[in-house]
Amino acid sequence: MSSVSDLAVDTLRDPKQVAAQIIGWRLDRATLYTALFAVAAVNAVLASAPVVLLDGQVDAAARAAMPILGLLERPIALFAIIAGGLLLMVHGLVWAGRALGGQGDFTDMLALLTWLQALRAAAQALVLVLSMVVPAIAGLVALGVAIVAFWLLLHFISAALRFNSLFRAFGLLLVVLAGLFIGLMMLVTLTGVTAGGL
Repeated sequence: MSSVSDLAVDTLRDPKQVAAQIIGWRLDRATLYTALFAVAAVNAVLASAPVVLLDGQVDAAARAAMPILGLLERPIALFAIIAGGLLLMVHGLVWAGRALGGQGDFTDMLALLTWLQALRAAAQALVLVLSMVVPAIAGLVALGVAIVAFWLLLHFISAALRFNSLFRAFGLLLVVLAGLFIGLMMLVTLTGVTAGGL
């Protein structure tokens, strides 16, 4: 097994090959769930870190423009939404992908999206450091990370479902995201964080 850093670099160079490698590990669900919850927790902490490092509250103007930013003050609720959203996405992609002729299974998709979230956590840590040192560059890096993450996501969806086209993966993603939005709103309600509360 390659080192984590080597695997990360290889993911950027050849995401399809790395996806096949990760699927080939045949990790069990218990391991994958543990990894998913771990990376979701790290992502939640990193997302909340700027608020915690400042005064513990989101700027009033930013909150008025985007009420969802209030979640940054509630890391546990944010963790629940990230982890729940990932699980909903995995199930949605597999279910809808099979309906469109895909051949992958749940553990394949779970393994790939968990690895993608681990990479995202590393990138988010980098952006956090840059935001404290050179804020102007941090914004550009964050945009670049978002673009690369989307590109990797399409490759991973295609690999997990044995699609022969990224366009099929893109179409599937659009369908699932629409359903995921509804699912996330339900999850937000269940965690007690409402639009008014934010």
